[in-house]
Amino acid sequence: MSRSRLALAGLIVVVLLLVLCGRATPAPTESTQPATSVGPFTGRPLGADALLFDSDRDGNFEIFTMRLDGGDVRKLTADAKFDSWWPRVSPDHTRVVFYRTPKGVHDTDFTQTSLWAMYVDGTGLRELRPKATDGWDQQGHAEWSPDGKQLVMFGGSRSNPQIFVSDDLGRSVRQVTDRGGTNIDPSFAPDGATIVFVGCPNAICFDKDYEIYTIPTRGGEARRLTTNQLRDHDPYYSPDGARIAWLEQTDATGPTGVWNVLLMRADGSDQRRVTNDRNINSKPQWSRDGSLIFFHRFEIGGDRWRIFSIRPDGTALTEVTKGALGNNEFPSL
Repeated sequence: MSRSRLALAGLIVVVLLLVLCGRATPAPTESTQPATSVGPFTGRPLGADALLFDSDRDGNFEIFTMRLDGGDVRKLTADAKFDSWWPRVSPDHTRVVFYRTPKGVHDTDFTQTSLWAMYVDGTGLRELRPKATDGWDQQGHAEWSPDGKQLVMFGGSRSNPQIFVSDDLGRSVRQVTDRGGTNIDPSFAPDGATIVFVGCPNAICFDKDYEIYTIPTRGGEARRLTTNQLRDHDPYYSPDGARIAWLEQTDATGPTGVWNVLLMRADGSDQRRVTNDRNINSKPQWSRDGSLIFFHRFEIGGDRWRIFSIRPDGTALTEVTKGALGNNEFPSL
């Protein structure tokens, strides 16, 4: 056999071994690297006039950026094997964490989620927490600490998930809550000393029992802020720490119910609605200056999720994704 044919045969063997071992090199546009091997970011941070979101406009869900007026849409991820969703931008606006599930699963099964990270220009893609990391049955709702050095998330068993804090690469997890029932949907206060989350007053936990709580980041006694016998989710502090926006199922009738964005002071007082309609308004996210709340919304008679903004006083409802294709959701600024 000639030298060239020997070389070709050797190459074929190497490729076959890589494929059989599941270690074939990924495509350049979706290359993954160990979390510790990514170099420093040299691009431009996400501007104050832009946001991150996910969309299935091309088929599966991928991560995008766009201006706050809906223009200059840019696609950051491209892997049809996954649904990529829940982008969360770091406080310095250079990094993104997000979740992936197999295509078609999206956010319907948190036992299949894996946590990923990249830079805001789509480079430096790497997997931080594969599913079942640390023996958890499920994981979700990762959010950055104000200094960008930690992440808070829920994880653990299906019946009794808890709130955990990790480093910014999803490692060295530390349990914050030790409570019965369901403990989910955490996010940090602007000073980093407090975490707001969703929990239940008792170990036996029904949807209507989901309430808003706070707890010191170091752990301790949880303080209950809502007592409404309605399902509450996704609490977020305003940039100045004075208020909390959250999501509430204001009417549980029908297949999905009615969901609205609410607002209260950080101590739980002065609770009121920001949206007040019969649609599904979901996942509030504050603008950097606190002047607007962004969220995604499914309207009665509609066929897709769209991203809107509104003032905290409930005025100036504006669609950001006007005319866009597909579902557009989970804004992050």
